[in-house]
Formats: sequence, structure tokens, C-alpha cells
Amino acid sequence: MSSVLELQAAELTLSAMGQRASILITDTTAITGKFRAIYVLSDAVFTTLTSDITKNGPTTASVGSDFGTVLSGSVLYGKITAITLASGKVLAYK
Repeated sequence: MSSVLELQAAELTLSAMGQRASILITDTTAITGKFRAIYVLSDAVFTTLTSDITKNGPTTASVGSDFGTVLSGSVLYGKITAITLASGKVLAYK
């Protein structure tokens, strides 16, 4: 029988490998959910990016415009709960 820690590690591994589903975002529709990573397929600009990523220290939450243009091939990791693109194409991993 697996321990709680082993089950959590397995869940994290599956999530990290994209096995917990993902959403391809190609337009400006607002997307909400629980995501662990965003892979940028083509240069992207965010209108909304709600996450645990902070700006200039531990207390100020970042907003979509703080990221500027995120280049293709970049990966953003964190506890992401809302995504809206102004332009570009991304894959959001659950």
C-alpha cells in the first residue's frame, strides 16, 4: 500500500508530465481553473494572469501586464488560476 507522500509524489509527477490534462489557449477568452505551468507556444501577451507569482518582492501580486511579451518556448510555473491572452498561443497544464 502506498503512503500519502508517495501518492502526492505520483500526482506531482503526472501533473509535471502533462498527464492531468492541459488547455490550448489561442484566443482572448478568459480561462479559469487550477494550473501548474504555462508553456508559451508563440510569443504571448497576457491581459490576465492570476497566480502566486509576485512582483518586486513577496507581497505584491503580479498582473498580466507585468510580464510584457513572453517569448515562445518559455515556461511559467506556479499556482495559476486565471489566464486571458491579449495575443499569442499557450498550453496551460493542470
